[in-house]
Amino acid sequence: MKLDGLDVAIAGAGVGGLALGTMLARSGARVTLYDQMEAPRPVGSGFVLQPTGAQVLAAIGLLAPVAARGRRVDRMVGRLRDGGKPVLDVRYRSDEFGIAVQRVALFDVLFEAARAAGVTFETSARISGVEPGEHPRFVFVDGQRSTPADLVIDTMGANSPIGNRPDSELSYGALWATVPFPKGGVFQENLLEQRYDRASRMAGVLPVGTAREGAPAMATFFWSLRTTDYAAWQTAGRNAWLEAVGRLWPEAVPLAAVAEPVHARYRHLTRQPVLGRHALKIGDAWHATSPQLGQGANMALLDAASLASALIHAEDIGAAIGQHLRQRQMHVHSYQFLSHCLTPFYQSDSRLLPALRDHLIAPVTTLPGIRSIISTLVTGDLLDPVGRLRLPEAFARTCRRGEKHREDEGSAL
Repeated sequence: MKLDGLDVAIAGAGVGGLALGTMLARSGARVTLYDQMEAPRPVGSGFVLQPTGAQVLAAIGLLAPVAARGRRVDRMVGRLRDGGKPVLDVRYRSDEFGIAVQRVALFDVLFEAARAAGVTFETSARISGVEPGEHPRFVFVDGQRSTPADLVIDTMGANSPIGNRPDSELSYGALWATVPFPKGGVFQENLLEQRYDRASRMAGVLPVGTAREGAPAMATFFWSLRTTDYAAWQTAGRNAWLEAVGRLWPEAVPLAAVAEPVHARYRHLTRQPVLGRHALKIGDAWHATSPQLGQGANMALLDAASLASALIHAEDIGAAIGQHLRQRQMHVHSYQFLSHCLTPFYQSDSRLLPALRDHLIAPVTTLPGIRSIISTLVTGDLLDPVGRLRLPEAFARTCRRGEKHREDEGSAL
């Protein structure tokens, strides 16, 4: 269908919302993106852009600037406390790798692309619901309605107030901090490292490159923490935390010493993606998980590309939504199931599950055939989610349109 003149309203200026807004605006849609912040800004620390997410960014011409700021990751290794027995060793296939990147770096690229494509931003917009219909609208907390649109999409993440489910919060969250990467030390620039003490304690170090050109190289340091223990952690103070880090991973103490951690809570939920006629959810607003499989941002990019591609290829909005769901539901449900099953092995109070992980599952994953399966799961390639989306056909011309728009802006300066 032709998207010229299609009015689209998106809630949430995160990875999924910005990517979707860019794709649709480049195809001719009039896109308004609502965000609750006074000015759009990223939320979260670093993550690994997997081959699936990278293919989406490549299809819309945005992979190169993101990769330039990130760090190539070839391997993920997890050991028991103080550098002991390896219980996780995931390597990418020879022709693949991850890109570890700061969220601010990805946000900047996506935000500038959305602005260049003509997306309109409405800030300080606190949305509480959706009024579906032929021309759906967002409902704000003060009872006001947004301008009617042809399509509205909730990309407000796991904490979206639309269909909120408080019972979906997981017992374990994490402390996240972006810290200077210690060059010349024990940490490698192409390696995600983790340390475990059973499943109740986990720490990790991920090199995440630079926020922008000329900025120093950074790393993400994360520390698992039961949500109910966060207040006690604050009361105990930094010295107590540094002692705990030292017991688990002495080499990571200098990172924790300069960290200004933010507490993140996680949810595991699968909401109904369709909110009513011409209204739906994508990304974590539809399917949120713990970060154990590292798929959150990548799944949001896949959802955005799937919906945009479906709108371009389908005859009308209803058909496009149906096509989008057929393209994504199996992949989404598979990773929801895997995350639900695997998370307790790494974040829980269980004593049995980490013992099984260390003494049974870990040795099996070193077998060549099993190693390949694990790599497929971590990269997000299970069930070939990208191949279903017809990305080159959908976005080749929109990529050219985006490049021309930037050239026109440059010539006008």
